[in-house]
Amino acid sequence: MENLQQDLFKKLKASSLNPGGLADELVKILGVSKDSIYRRLKGEKQLSFGELVSVAKAYNLSLDGLLDLWNDDIVFHGDYVDGKHFDMEDYLLSLLSNLNRLEQFESKELNYLSKDLPIFYYLMFPHVAAFKFFVWTKTQMQFEEMRETKFSFDLLSPKLIGLSRQAAESYTRIPSVEVLNADNILNDLRQLEYYKDTHIISEKKDLDLIYQGLDQMIYHMEEQAKMGRKFMPGSQVQGASYKLYVNDFYVGDNTLIARAGDTKLVYVNHAAINFVYTATPAFAEYNIEFLNNMIKASSLISEVGERTRARFFNLIHDRIHTYKTGVGPNAD
Repeated sequence: MENLQQDLFKKLKASSLNPGGLADELVKILGVSKDSIYRRLKGEKQLSFGELVSVAKAYNLSLDGLLDLWNDDIVFHGDYVDGKHFDMEDYLLSLLSNLNRLEQFESKELNYLSKDLPIFYYLMFPHVAAFKFFVWTKTQMQFEEMRETKFSFDLLSPKLIGLSRQAAESYTRIPSVEVLNADNILNDLRQLEYYKDTHIISEKKDLDLIYQGLDQMIYHMEEQAKMGRKFMPGSQVQGASYKLYVNDFYVGDNTLIARAGDTKLVYVNHAAINFVYTATPAFAEYNIEFLNNMIKASSLISEVGERTRARFFNLIHDRIHTYKTGVGPNAD
């Protein structure tokens, strides 16, 4: 199939009174450099969903049309993260851009069926974010410049901390339905155990701060569940509605469904940090039906289900304690 993004640019050039100025127009619309625009025009970089929304609004085009929703093919869009082209700042800016644009819709919602904990929680706690960024760049993506690098909180710059917080704040303003399992924390704990055993994280104080950050993150999730609202740690400002379900039968696959007006997008996680997305209606409806089936087999623990909620979060805290001390939480 011919590249849909290139089809879009061909149509814009053909309909423009000033085709040679398309790059300049896109610079203003997307707020990125001309070099970045040329990469998109050449097909070297995919437009994000947020950028597609901006282009559609600027040129009064149908979003469904841009995504080629009228055919039966499942068309996925997205970039691949690798050591040569990945930049954490660009990653966070792209995430923030997509969240900000989703916020603009009067009707919107995020649905998350998790294998790991949703990334937005990591971003709320800098010590945890520093650890996860290190995992992605050093071990999962094996960036060359990280080969001999030992863990340090200094690897997370103030700018990255700021962008992480902005993305997390945007997330709190978008209503969410999340289906979690107590095993979602295990990947984080096993990664931390690996770095502890291999002395990649050798300072006990650093390990303690990460474990403490994970504990605080879980306490924060529990507080959100009690209130049924999202909010930033330490903030009194309540955000969007928050529905949390616990499914003891199924550990999810990090599928994220974003509802933006009448459009439904499915983000599929692959190869650690990568996501591709599609707005193909049949695929979206299939995943929504699957999510609804999982919800039917789950327990709602936000606002209600106090006993189930306490048992769920206590189990996660116990697991953190066990990994931190190597001793069961109830041991003599």
